[in-house]
Amino acid sequence: MGEIDFKFGTLIRTGPQLVYGGKWEADLVDWKIDATTNAYLTIFIRVYFAKIDPAGATGTYGDADDTAASPSKKPIQKWKPGEFERYVRNLTGGAQRFWDGQFWLKTPKTYDGLNYLAHGRQNFRCNIYCKLDLKPAAQASDAHYTIAVVRAQDGANFRSNSVLYSQNDIKSEQMIPHSTVKFWTHFHEVGHLIGLGHVGTGGHTNVKNDNSPSAYGVTQQEMQDVMGRGHALHDWHATPWQQAAEAFTGVTASDWKVFQHHIAPVPA
Repeated sequence: MGEIDFKFGTLIRTGPQLVYGGKWEADLVDWKIDATTNAYLTIFIRVYFAKIDPAGATGTYGDADDTAASPSKKPIQKWKPGEFERYVRNLTGGAQRFWDGQFWLKTPKTYDGLNYLAHGRQNFRCNIYCKLDLKPAAQASDAHYTIAVVRAQDGANFRSNSVLYSQNDIKSEQMIPHSTVKFWTHFHEVGHLIGLGHVGTGGHTNVKNDNSPSAYGVTQQEMQDVMGRGHALHDWHATPWQQAAEAFTGVTASDWKVFQHHIAPVPA
């Protein structure tokens, strides 16, 4: 087998402005492209899930509303054997299935860096398939994020945030009035991890500062968005992959048109 040339290398996206969303690594792989196969742009996220157990069988722990001025300590209990590990598998597996492979980016006609010459005769312009690789990290030093996870007592109203989860966050909820559309917290929170804000802020505002009710959507369509109160995917959710494509190729992010269905390479 010949040597593989990783033309684009690895993109590491991090920094103070991204502390609360958008820390990841990415690869743009073009060595598998041909007349029918697109390039793969994969965002890699590793999360260290810190298991929180009380000193005894039960205890209390501050939820997302907990402050010194207004304490909010909620009842928690010790994780049962194997329960935490199953939770982590279900969370990462479910969120990856939701986000992975949902978008394709159409390569602009002005860019030939993803062209494939078939049989030395016909040039094909390959596109980009957007992938996500989300896995737990064995230790915090290997992770892009560290998230504490508690086992809230059954029936307790424990409010999570971007760095604090409970076992209830992989269960569906109905949060939109007069609607049957479901919401899954872990789908929404992983959206923050890849760099998406809430729908009501245009997806850009830092997630620590946009938790007003309107941030989760005002119109029915906004509320049904996964970055609102539902689970619908829209083209704007591909923004992190568009930004990565710009970093790899120099082509402006907005020039990578988003599709939510497969688009095949075309003759260039």
